[in-house]
Amino acid sequence: MKALFLIDTPSQVYNVSDAISSYGIERYDVMINDCNRADTYEQLKNTMVSLSPQEVIEIPRETGDIEKRIEVYAKHLNTLRKANYSHIFFSAIRQQWQRDIVCSLECQNTILMDDGNATVIFYEYLFKDRRFFDFPIDENEERRTRAEQCRQEYGISTHQPTSLSLFTIFDLAPLPWLSVRHNSLNHLSEVDKDVDESSVYILGVGAETVGYIDLEDYVQLIVTTARLFEGKSITYVPHRIESAALQAAILEQGIKVSRFDKPIENQLASMECIPGSIVSYHTTALFTCAKMFPNANIYCARPPMSVWNKAKHSHVWNFTACNNYEGLSVVYKYLEKEPSITTIDLTLN
Repeated sequence: MKALFLIDTPSQVYNVSDAISSYGIERYDVMINDCNRADTYEQLKNTMVSLSPQEVIEIPRETGDIEKRIEVYAKHLNTLRKANYSHIFFSAIRQQWQRDIVCSLECQNTILMDDGNATVIFYEYLFKDRRFFDFPIDENEERRTRAEQCRQEYGISTHQPTSLSLFTIFDLAPLPWLSVRHNSLNHLSEVDKDVDESSVYILGVGAETVGYIDLEDYVQLIVTTARLFEGKSITYVPHRIESAALQAAILEQGIKVSRFDKPIENQLASMECIPGSIVSYHTTALFTCAKMFPNANIYCARPPMSVWNKAKHSHVWNFTACNNYEGLSVVYKYLEKEPSITTIDLTLN
């Protein structure tokens, strides 16, 4: 029994570790792709030191013609077919490279791992309607035709599977076409850390970068969140995609900013003493930190949904079933249900 894992962000390494344990995987390969922004790929490779794959297949960044962007991963398909994997795990239904490989290999045991909080959005807007991929049609007809021809040349299928398995941290009911296995986050051993009750980390979510909110309003939201913990030492931890301009604006408000070169879970695990309170708005790190550091207070700061009004019109990446505002509404409902996370309703002036 040998498995293939398709991943492209650091947090997905944790999913791989948990899946190996839960499914009893002894031999596996990992395919990684430098297809995301900022320092994602470097963090991904650094995080992968915890894994022991038989082979790592690296897909380099390609920003050229559509044919080159497909060929960079498609050229591995014949080798992947010959490997005759018993399980294929993938992690991002919005990544075309993962869709192409999953649909082309047609493995009976195909398992989708969590893509952060987006899993609950996909469940509500896709899976319940027996859909698993939802890519927009390329409006450039000439490029679309070239992409189709390139996929035909490499024998790539894009036909959706009739059923799928989901490996998730969320409490989701199975469907006739969707089996569900709970991910108990076994890789995140509870760590008995010393806690500094006077210290608070506010975790960034990249909301300004992706167009959910203006920079000025986002800074004000962070300031309002910091006021919840008056008298304590506040540190803002930027998301890896957040800009230097945002960090400078937060510093101007008298809030310390600390940017780490690793996922927040790894950073906290490396510290002798962790902050007593960890707070954010809508990030999967709230779930993982609650599991890993049970002696810290984990808060979801929930502003009025009107704060995210720009998300109604912001770019939705490789997904058409709902807009980003609707997606956020679903995420907040699931965060509120999680007993290890305390939701605080923010009141803005």
